[in-house]
Amino acid sequence: MRTLKRTSLFFAVLLFASLACGLPAASATPPSAETPPAEAATSLPVENEAGSAILLFDIGMHIEPMGETAQGFPSGKSDYHKPQFFERHVEDMLTLAQIVEAHGGRMTIQAQSPFTTVAIESGNTILADLAARGHELALHFHEDAHLGKNPEPLSVQQWCDVMKEEISYIMQAGGVSDIRYWSGGNLYPNLYEAAECAGLDVNSDWKSPATQSTDMSLIGVNPWRPAGGTDGADFTLFTQHDPNGAIVFLPEGQYDKENFASMRRSDDAGGDEAYFEYLKESLYASLSAAQAGKVNVFHFTVHPGEFLGDPQDPFGVIERFLTEVVDPLVASGQVQWATYSQMADAYAAK
Repeated sequence: MRTLKRTSLFFAVLLFASLACGLPAASATPPSAETPPAEAATSLPVENEAGSAILLFDIGMHIEPMGETAQGFPSGKSDYHKPQFFERHVEDMLTLAQIVEAHGGRMTIQAQSPFTTVAIESGNTILADLAARGHELALHFHEDAHLGKNPEPLSVQQWCDVMKEEISYIMQAGGVSDIRYWSGGNLYPNLYEAAECAGLDVNSDWKSPATQSTDMSLIGVNPWRPAGGTDGADFTLFTQHDPNGAIVFLPEGQYDKENFASMRRSDDAGGDEAYFEYLKESLYASLSAAQAGKVNVFHFTVHPGEFLGDPQDPFGVIERFLTEVVDPLVASGQVQWATYSQMADAYAAK
């Protein structure tokens, strides 16, 4: 039954993508996300009135592949095909979006199937609603969930085709035609070739899925265009700037721990309060590292369903962080909200 649903969904997305791009509907080719026309770079200041550096700031959201994905692979410990679980995460997404919006920000929301396909099949408009409110929609790509176990030997074209398929579901669920950013696929040395083929041009959130750690060579506040990808051991090409590179990589900030991207879920993290205290210290360190005349960035990742620290006020910790830490820095001109693609556009404009 699920295979039949996927087939119907597959052709529905084909029709949507064809209409969105002004092309005749295809009958038997995989769904695709055409490379969007180049847009004018976002004009974001890199210095405030005092001539000091500005730190561009955002919160990203990863939606994990819970349940059978569009490609038929089982994934995750829970299942978005179960309506109660899906709706609970939708409510979390709405709550987080409202909190961020109240502080003048917009998130970069990174989705994948089965969340996207369940949203399409059920008629849930959460992604379209958030896009309409100014949040950026993007791809979070767990390669094993969409290509199977050990996908690194697969060809660039195979990766590209499946990334395009996942992008097309985001386009359908979100009512958008411009998906530029992705996270994931981190151990595939030819990842950037596949991403460029799929029409993507902004990347971040690198961590090894095997160790849940980030190589310290990727730590910092200034974006660059990598000369190539990595297998998780050799970062030579990844850390080498290629002025003609197709992909802009956004470091996450001046963190000082290799497990900063996963420590919140570790047993020794100390809970939500300790994690957000570490975020505060890392944000201040990033401000100190920021350079006038350059694009400087800082961001961190949240997930629906992970705010469990205080049952009476689960989202209070992020509300306090934004109120007590971020808002004063925005008011002083030291920090400015920007989605990930806006950060990349600011860098491209320099």
